[in-house]
Amino acid sequence: MKTFDTHTDIWYDVSLKKEKGKNDVLRTYHLPRLKSGNVWGINAAVWTNPKIENPMDKFLQMLGARSEQIKLMNHEDFVFAQTHTQIVDALKNDKVAVISSIEGLIGIGKNIDFIVTLYELGFRIMSLTWNEVNDLAAGCGCDDASKGLNDLGKEAIKIMEKLGIILDISHLSEKSFWDVIKIVQKPVIATHSNVFSLCPVPRNLKDEQIKVIAQAGGLIGISALPQIVDRENPTIEKVIEHITYVANLVGIDHICLGFDFSDYLKTDESLKNTVQKQTTGLEDTTKVPALIELLEKNGFTQKEIEKISWYNFFNFLKDNLG
Repeated sequence: MKTFDTHTDIWYDVSLKKEKGKNDVLRTYHLPRLKSGNVWGINAAVWTNPKIENPMDKFLQMLGARSEQIKLMNHEDFVFAQTHTQIVDALKNDKVAVISSIEGLIGIGKNIDFIVTLYELGFRIMSLTWNEVNDLAAGCGCDDASKGLNDLGKEAIKIMEKLGIILDISHLSEKSFWDVIKIVQKPVIATHSNVFSLCPVPRNLKDEQIKVIAQAGGLIGISALPQIVDRENPTIEKVIEHITYVANLVGIDHICLGFDFSDYLKTDESLKNTVQKQTTGLEDTTKVPALIELLEKNGFTQKEIEKISWYNFFNFLKDNLG
């Protein structure tokens, strides 16, 4: 069965490998793995590490690497999608649909008008922050419970909603999350977040957060990132537990799969302390069919698996892409 991965840091990887003189990274490195895993669609993120010096410069560098990759690519293999129609084209023609997103807007600083430029460059999903506190909001790594969404972040959301950019709430602090929920006019998505009740870490969502996302027509992308699957023993079976929990809590129609595989980022020196063990049985894109098989073994019907694996996100994009 085909799968749409709602979060991958592939654009970061493209930039990383470009610095080392490698080109055509999507086709030569990622395409075979995506095909092996039967992944026909990806939400590819530009992520800026807030811990590095001059994150804005790095952000612009990654935007350039992405644009260059798209320009040089053989589009027989990929559809760089900005509309739902283009995603349908990819599905019909056995191509990989690539939606582009921004994971954390630290790279724009206070210049929220640059969101319009990012939209024109083809970005259709954005999150305000990663784990850090930036000029827009507090991320889940913030120790100050009083910090959340600020006025500039509120204005950024207004711009996004006017343009038709989907807001990703993964990585927000709990206060930022509820501040966002108070003002959003459209459904939101947690592209790669798991269940706090099963793995109590700040990156995961509590039951009331999951419920409010679902009530507004949003989605939760269950992740394979080991540190949010299980703090002691992350396994593919534990990922199934997260899926089952959300299904029982709010229903099948609000689940998608945002794996956040990090195996290909191990060569990045700045991440060497965080990219270590992987979730056993679901270490990379090629292992996705094993998850689909395990869902069936755990009693999910073919229709339910289809919804989880790609249709829910596909339908969400149809309703919410600008």
